[in-house]
Amino acid sequence: MREAIPPASERLAVLLTQSIQNDMVAPIGRFDPIPNKLHVGHAEALRLMGENPAEGPVARTMRWAQRQPDTALRLIHIRDWHDPSDPSQRSHLELFGEHCLQHSEGAAFAFPHDPGDKDVAVVDSLTLNDFVGTQLEALLEPHRGQSLRVGLMGVWTEAKISFLAYELRTRYPEFDLAVCSALTASSSRAHHFQALDQLRRLLGVRIIDSVGEFIDFLGSQTGDDAPLVGLSPQLPIIEIADKDGEPATLELAEVDRTLIRYLFRSCRLVRLRVLDGGFSGNIVCGTHSVDLEGQEQVPHVIKIGDQGEMGRERACFERVQDVLGNNAPSISDFADIGERGAIKYRYASMGGSFSTTFQREFQAGLGLDAVAQILDTVFGEQLMRLYKAASLEAGDLLEHYGFRHEMAPRVHANVEAILGRAVGPDTIELLPGVEITNPARFYAQTLASLPARAQDSFHQAYVHGDLNGQNIILDGHRNVWLIDFFHTRRAHVIMDLVKLENDLLFLWTPVADEDELRRGFALIDALLEVRDLAAPLDRAPEAVAASPAMARAWTTLAKLRSFYPPLIHSDRDPFQLWVALLRYAGHTLSFDEAGPLQKLWALYAACRLSARISESLIASTRLRVDFVEPAWAGAGRVGLTLLPGRRDYGRDLGDDLATLRADGIGRVLCMVPRDELERYGVGDLLDAYREAGLTALHLPVVDQKASSVADMDQALAFIDAGVQAGEAVLVHCVGGLGRSGMAVACYLGKQGLDAAEAIARVRGARGPRAVETAVQEDFVRGYLRTQ
Repeated sequence: MREAIPPASERLAVLLTQSIQNDMVAPIGRFDPIPNKLHVGHAEALRLMGENPAEGPVARTMRWAQRQPDTALRLIHIRDWHDPSDPSQRSHLELFGEHCLQHSEGAAFAFPHDPGDKDVAVVDSLTLNDFVGTQLEALLEPHRGQSLRVGLMGVWTEAKISFLAYELRTRYPEFDLAVCSALTASSSRAHHFQALDQLRRLLGVRIIDSVGEFIDFLGSQTGDDAPLVGLSPQLPIIEIADKDGEPATLELAEVDRTLIRYLFRSCRLVRLRVLDGGFSGNIVCGTHSVDLEGQEQVPHVIKIGDQGEMGRERACFERVQDVLGNNAPSISDFADIGERGAIKYRYASMGGSFSTTFQREFQAGLGLDAVAQILDTVFGEQLMRLYKAASLEAGDLLEHYGFRHEMAPRVHANVEAILGRAVGPDTIELLPGVEITNPARFYAQTLASLPARAQDSFHQAYVHGDLNGQNIILDGHRNVWLIDFFHTRRAHVIMDLVKLENDLLFLWTPVADEDELRRGFALIDALLEVRDLAAPLDRAPEAVAASPAMARAWTTLAKLRSFYPPLIHSDRDPFQLWVALLRYAGHTLSFDEAGPLQKLWALYAACRLSARISESLIASTRLRVDFVEPAWAGAGRVGLTLLPGRRDYGRDLGDDLATLRADGIGRVLCMVPRDELERYGVGDLLDAYREAGLTALHLPVVDQKASSVADMDQALAFIDAGVQAGEAVLVHCVGGLGRSGMAVACYLGKQGLDAAEAIARVRGARGPRAVETAVQEDFVRGYLRTQ
């Protein structure tokens, strides 16, 4: 989340540097040994100090700070300064090894230290606490009670930076603390960002990703930015290449030219080629550059935009860079000046220059085998490294995708703009004979009146966050690369796949006429019938298969959805997909890129999805019992449901028991082990059944597994006794699908149905995921063979 930077003022600010010394951060080679236990290592030193430390972000910030008047910025350097002969320091040096010994080269500052007339304080820290045995408290004491802006930079983020921030927050709660992610480093990238998250969450420290915004926070009183050291006013020469044989239209502002010259300051020539994409108005170019010796450099991509956004993109990418490995670029440099920022990505292993995008190739008719190969590379190899670390987490899925009832007027306006006429709030006619619910109703009524609901549980991992066909780049050797990491974050694990599915349908797939549009409607209808996200998509419906464009989209969709099973694990309910699809279909309604018929198609999808989600949300407030079609004579009934009173779903056991009595339930078969009952907050469920006057039998089965034959015999006898007495019998596990579906299928089989018919009848009542696992299906077949 981007921090709100308050406006600069005339009041004093303080910049504290922490341990920016040679023994901690001096650049070392990739394969050089770590010089001591506290050095941050090659990768973090390179990120912090830059390829040339004299021109890197720390050096630039120090040069800026040293130019600020003492009345505007107080500069305090905290350094490790150890005396190995001092007994009081012996335990510290034994724990961390010798480092920053006083007057040694390792203890020297790793940045140009030329304060000139500036009054710079140097604090010699002997332990992990910079206030113990130092003059730091005396330096800050005159500012107690003031809303002083205090910026922190240096190492280690998870240790001395965090310890210092804690001391400052507890001693001076009125201070406004900020840390710049680009000017701090740690023992590893993961530790660095974990520490930043903790500083923000636990101490309320402002985390700023852009060097320029960090300087703005401190309040530049000289009216300038961190100097771009090494910048030449003449070189490199900047050329803008033609795009696909058409004249180039990119016009660069002078500030953007300055940033490019700085990023390529070792070059005589840089030629830019604009890359297509939904980059929020930012400049994104592939580059061909020639250094001062006349040698061609490896390809780069530069991205230029608002300095805050560029700082955030850099930080987002750095979180996942090490995981993506060789398929990802590396950040070779970054800079900001004025309100603009730039990032230079290096694609060292690229085969030739950028040639095209996945979207452009798909729309030009790329063969489906080649499409599948690209998707395998993107999702099966590159992004799967992120997705594999997914974990099941609690959260409001509607909130996660940004749904708010206040959006209703905007959605209604988009609907009217697409249809070209005023429409009512409830239903709309898209085509003759196609009348459907206005999606604005979902926002205005369903969301506005939705009662408090339990948090959803869905798998989350780091995702690209804004994946589209223009962000997937193909080089001259057809290698696949990803760009644009501004939205990279921890989110719903299938978010990227759903986003690309939306674009595939409503942006990439042509809709030539009304007949083609109706086939698109049929495609949406078929997708909404999918109730098991782990199951492969069936063959395309006849109406879809009759259109080459729609059939191609269906085949590609099937490939995209084939990546779901290892990501969602046992969470196969399509509700999570419906919510995500509605988010992106609704967003497409205002896209300039979508054609009129494509927008009508997206509108149809939004209508159907919003109605389906509304039904699901409303139904979830009352416990639903699904009764199977009887295979026996008499009035008895057998139904399935989920675990009554589930606390993780926000259910109330008393309300659910009242629902069961209203449905005429007389006896209950509970197949949930006691530890699971405790886990879901209903440890007293069996007693509650009996107190409510229900006859209950407890035959626990481990989740996803099958029962013993003896237990199944007992369960079916219990069910049959109720059926013969004309009672309504309830069978449940936790989700009301696997274990309970298995038991009811066995009972149907005992009444004369074969295994396939029995399983089909259970699924017809409860949904296609009932009798959930192969183990349970096999048990049903084997059990019935012995009867």
